[in-house]
Amino acid sequence: MKEKKAASFAESEEHDGDSSVHLTIYDVPESLLRKFCEKIVKPNYSCRVGTAIKDLMRKALEEHDFTQAHIRQVEREGNG
Repeated sequence: MKEKKAASFAESEEHDGDSSVHLTIYDVPESLLRKFCEKIVKPNYSCRVGTAIKDLMRKALEEHDFTQAHIRQVEREGNG
């Protein structure tokens, strides 16, 4: 599997669905990470933070798509 750095991935127009990026997140408060691991990661993701983050990113995108589709439907019905 090919790997890219996040900065080069964001700048690239071509994205391969099989590519991976290494992600570093700075300035996360320790208390936030601790609570996230305690309340979300441990009970739901077998203590695997990376798995939790990837799953939550996918869920956020699905929710966004659902919400946008609902908004478009309501707008069409309101204008029709």
